[in-house]
Amino acid sequence: MDKNSTFRINLVKRRKALGLTQEQLAARLNVSPQAVSKWENSSYPDGELLPRLAKELNISLDSLFGVKVMDSERDIEQLIDDEMRSAHKEKRSELFMKMMYTALCACNPNIDTVGRLRSSFEHETFAGLKTDRELALSRLNTDLRYFCFLEVPEKGVNSYFGDTTNMVRLFNTLADDDAISIISYLGASVRNKMFSVAMISEKLDIPSEKVQHIIDRLDRFGLVWRVSADLDDKPVILYGYTHHTCLTLILVLAKTITNYLKYMDPNVEEWERGAFRRENGEQDEIVPQVPWWKEGEL
Repeated sequence: MDKNSTFRINLVKRRKALGLTQEQLAARLNVSPQAVSKWENSSYPDGELLPRLAKELNISLDSLFGVKVMDSERDIEQLIDDEMRSAHKEKRSELFMKMMYTALCACNPNIDTVGRLRSSFEHETFAGLKTDRELALSRLNTDLRYFCFLEVPEKGVNSYFGDTTNMVRLFNTLADDDAISIISYLGASVRNKMFSVAMISEKLDIPSEKVQHIIDRLDRFGLVWRVSADLDDKPVILYGYTHHTCLTLILVLAKTITNYLKYMDPNVEEWERGAFRRENGEQDEIVPQVPWWKEGEL
């Protein structure tokens, strides 16, 4: 492919990726639509227009002209930024998952090709990563995809926990089926919608005393917020759900934990020590491995 074709193909591709018509791009550059059409078919913009064109398309001139940058000069963050900004909002999550999956696959020493996320999987499939420095788990099926990554600190994840009292309180709360029902109901609401205990009780057929008990616990965790109101000349407390990201992830991961993770693609295990560490700094002895056959040994 010659350089002229590369420029025109990349110009059309990036314009369409941004959802721009020739007329819209022309308006941004204060040129005629015919000028843009010529760039995409037979000519080049004037030299002074090239930086503006690259800026409007959110792409480097090197990329626009198909110039490959040497690895030592590659700006990974800029490449990611360019791709995410140029993607339609509806496609960003898919692009994000593809990038994360490729990154995870690249950690596998047994894979020497680019990991590309498939569009479908026959079974519920996960990708996993366990090393001495990081943990990652990703669900790959399109009905519910996620990617969780944890950089393991030198002293282990347990050094972050400290007092675990509230953790126990949270898990005791989530152990109640009614609590899951209430969280799911509140989580399906639009932003800033308010609920009364009586209304939640009626909708979910849960005794109001039970609803109040669970809501109070969620309130203490900061998972709901409250305002007071006068309805029919009677004071009432209304609750709004915070749509807390961590809680959603906890529930999704809890479901994952209770599944048998049979299908892993890939499953990278390059670790000797787990993510937890002994408080006194002691380390377990590494289990010795059987040495491989010596050359000529029978």
